[in-house]
Amino acid sequence: MNLSRRLLEQKVNDYEDPIYEEELERIETLPEVFSSGEWTQDDLEWIIKWKVGTAFEKPTLRHIRSNSDEQIRRAIETAVNARAVGEKVNALTSIKGVGVPVASAILLFINPDRYTVIDVRAWGALYEMGYVDRELSDDPTIEEYLLYLGACWTLANEYDVSLRTLDMALWALGGED
Repeated sequence: MNLSRRLLEQKVNDYEDPIYEEELERIETLPEVFSSGEWTQDDLEWIIKWKVGTAFEKPTLRHIRSNSDEQIRRAIETAVNARAVGEKVNALTSIKGVGVPVASAILLFINPDRYTVIDVRAWGALYEMGYVDRELSDDPTIEEYLLYLGACWTLANEYDVSLRTLDMALWALGGED
């Protein structure tokens, strides 16, 4: 399969998320909330629920709630203000219960124009089409996220689509057999 802008725009319509309307709203509002430092624990927990789904929500939130408010605040502040992507992800993964996939979801809502969510389905689509050279590990690393993000930046630029459009289309493509 060859990517094209037309294919990406068609596949974005196959993106399925039961809370899609709320996702759109939060993509509009959360970047300013994070930028101003006015985010709440509820905002963070919503992102986590959105990323991990109901099967992993409770254990993930239990781990995250074991961090102090100050630990979480410092990590998010670093993620918002750091220049290097690796530093941002490293700060977020310093929060107990946050791995690279959840960190990438937080980054999406910090700046959806610059970051996207690492996902096994989207990665699989990139792998099948030859845009990444290996399968995604079971516990994605910062290096894998950097590889994924670089591929996504390149493709979004090449096909003149937003990172979010690319991400949703890749998610849909990764679910095809």
